[in-house]
Amino acid sequence: MKDRCELTVPASKEQIPVISEFIADLMAPAGFDIKKILEVQLAAEEACTNVASYAYPNGEGCINIAIEIDDDRLELTIADNGASFDPTAKKVAVSTADVEHRQIGGLGIILIGATVDKFSYEFKDGKNVLRLIKNRS
Repeated sequence: MKDRCELTVPASKEQIPVISEFIADLMAPAGFDIKKILEVQLAAEEACTNVASYAYPNGEGCINIAIEIDDDRLELTIADNGASFDPTAKKVAVSTADVEHRQIGGLGIILIGATVDKFSYEFKDGKNVLRLIKNRS
């Protein structure tokens, strides 16, 4: 059985706690442990912060979060109508420089990849669509 719930919020960093609560409120009753919930929340926070920061340079926009949970996994979809940006297209070299000498940014996709089991991006019907998969086991 697959359950699907959606949330649409303004694309602003102030909405990150709302998105995190939405994720926890669906994952906990579905039997996901706290570690997996926190990992999905972290990945979503990173992705949604980037949307809020960069997707709508000329004005306000929205972020749509859809969650589908079935017997063995969660699929979280983050969609926006902002500027097209494929976070998976850029190769990121991890710097060995001291923290104070490293370039800011660019590690978000590494963080997302480390916290979910699979992710993908597509630009479809004028929307950026990032799908995050977290397996139950």
